[in-house]
Parts: sequence; C-alpha cells; structure tokens
Amino acid sequence: MRKLFFLYFLPLALSLCSIYLLAHNVKMNTFLFGVKQEEALADYFRYIPNYSHRIAYENQFLRSNDSSETIYLLGSSELTNNTDGIPYNFITTHFRTKVKGLGHAGNQCFSIYSQLLANEERLKDAPIVIILSPGWFHADAANGTSSEVFLEYNSERFMNNIIRNDSSKAFTDYEIKSISGFNKSYSNPNLALKIFKFKHLSSKDILHTIFYEPIIAFDKYLLQIKLDISNKVENNEPKKVNGFRKMIVQDSIKINWDSLEVISKEATLANATNNDWGIKDSYYSQYVNGVTRKVIFYDTSRNQEFKDLKMLLNLLKTNHANASFIIMPLNIYCYTNLKELTPTINSMQNELNTYGYKCLNLWVDDPAKYEKGMLVDVMHLSDYAWYKVDKFIVDTYHLNQ
Repeated sequence: MRKLFFLYFLPLALSLCSIYLLAHNVKMNTFLFGVKQEEALADYFRYIPNYSHRIAYENQFLRSNDSSETIYLLGSSELTNNTDGIPYNFITTHFRTKVKGLGHAGNQCFSIYSQLLANEERLKDAPIVIILSPGWFHADAANGTSSEVFLEYNSERFMNNIIRNDSSKAFTDYEIKSISGFNKSYSNPNLALKIFKFKHLSSKDILHTIFYEPIIAFDKYLLQIKLDISNKVENNEPKKVNGFRKMIVQDSIKINWDSLEVISKEATLANATNNDWGIKDSYYSQYVNGVTRKVIFYDTSRNQEFKDLKMLLNLLKTNHANASFIIMPLNIYCYTNLKELTPTINSMQNELNTYGYKCLNLWVDDPAKYEKGMLVDVMHLSDYAWYKVDKFIVDTYHLNQ
C-alpha cells in the first residue's frame, strides 16, 4: 500500500498542486512558456478573414461599438474582394451604424453555427447578415464544413464556451455529434476536441456514461486552467457582455442607388472585353478560357450543408437574432446546368421564409434573366451587385430615414 501511495497517488497529488499553482502565477508562466503579449489591435476592424485565434478579435465578435451598433456580415470567399461597394466599406463609410465582415473560403454553415453557439449570450437582437453561397451546397462542399476550416474559426476558447454554456440540448448534441466526426481527421486533437469526443461516446449507454463522465470532468478542469493561464499571460481576459445592444441610429443621407448601379455596372463590363460571359479579363484568361463546368447536385436529404443551414436558422431564431440573408448567384454561362441546383436554392428560400427571415435572393438559372456585370468571375459579386446588397442592408435595418 505504501509503495502504491508513493508511486502513484503522491505524484498525482503533486502534479495537481503544481497545475493549480501555475494557473495563478503569471510571472512563472511567462518565464516557462515565453508567451508574447498580443500586439495592440485596433478597437474597430472592417474585415478579418478569421480571428487568428486572438482573444482580442474573439472579444469583439457580435459586440456593438462604443458609439454605435454594428452589423456583422458573415460569409466565405466573397468577402475577400475588398472593393468600394462591399458593405464593410460602403456602409461603414457613409453611416453611423458600422459593418464588420468576417470569413474567407470554407467558412460554411457549421463553422458559422459553432461561432454563434459559442457566443450564444450575444445573439439576442444582434444584427447579422449571412451570405449563402450556392457553392457550399454542391460537389464536395455539400459534405459540410471541413475539419481544417472548423479549427481555423473555432478556438479552444470558443469550444470551451460551448461546453460550459447552458444551451439547448438539441444545439449542443448537434455540435458534439458533428465535432466527434472531425476527430478522425486530427492526428493530435486538442483538449476541447477530446472532450467533445468523450461526450459523444458517453451518450451511447449507461456504461459509457459511467466510464467517460469522470474523464470529461477532469479534462474540463484542465482546459479551464489552460485557458486561464493563456488569458493571464497574454493579459487579455475575455470581456463580459452587458446583455444589451445599442439602438440603430437612422441617418439622413441622400444616396442615388440607380446612379451607383449604372456607373458600377459599366465599370465592371469595361473590364470584361475578351469574353461574352461578363467575366473580368484577367480571371477569364487564367481560369476559364471558354471551359464550362457543371454543378454536382445532392438532394437536400443527403446534403450535410443543407442540414447545417437548418440548425443555423434554428439557433438564430431561438435566440432572437436580428438576422437576414443573401443568396449568391453563379455565372450561368460557365455553369451550364444550374437548373439542377435550383430545387436546393428553393428549399433554402423556403426555410428562410418559414423562420421569417428577409433574404435578397440573387439566384438566376435562366440565361434570358441573367444580368452580365453581377459577377466579376464565376461566383464573386461585382460592385454593381454589392450596391444591391448595400441597399438591402440599409432598408432591412432601417439605417436611413
């Protein structure tokens, strides 16, 4: 018994004491791990492709500014086209209400769902515009957010929030089941991912519950200590939310939308001279050059991305978020079978209608109705189209008198 105590129980006790002491000693942690202070970040950003796992950016997510409300524009690669017309530039420049853009390629429905679930206490009345790309719902993307992209947008801090938040069981169960499937892709999953995996395994039956619950409890304790150490060493504690939002202030600004659209459409088409598809010359020469493509259709019953969208909508509605949506178009001359994807687009619109969300639906599958100049390539909006999005946001959130 004495041998058992000295070989096992005493080392375990000393280890736990050391972990506890380290968690509360900032100087020791700085000396041991050499963690650098985060460089100062601007209190306000217009666009970031991701949070870069920085607490300062994660703190700002879904928060109002000090002096005005903020609309959050979430999407994927379309947000990387930093032009005058994109909302985080145009609306932010002209109105007191600001727009922050977040996302790049791969930031699909489950990634966004997880980011919002991690910040569920901030969702009530939060103005959120989500851009739905048809590219998410066909071919490989229809399998849902990739494991790599999930980790890019959802840090251990965000996952710890989900683990500890008092969320609806349906939302957390969906998260647990989805994340548990990612673990096969990770050679060395972090502590938060392991907790989700153990939670999934513990739900199988009572024996699994008895076995895994103590492990989960201990891992949750270790994860919290790890995050506490990180926060203290970086001197950047997560900020609490006051639980209210600022009122959207209406401005009196005269904007000639028709003129903006005419001028921007002419400018877009002036850069599309070596093709009849309305595509920017350089992109057409490098990536298209007359080669057509086909969308690969999946029925919504087999489309994981569509299932993720339904859960995303449910989360937003349950938490009373002030959400709206944009459905993007694809270039009809490049993609020759867009009508095959139209039933999925219609199902998306029906889901949005069911939840009562406003949507600017730019989808077109008829060559006679497709408008050249809407896109600069095969799927990314031109300023001509962005001004339509700007007007939709201004009208939806009553930014102008």
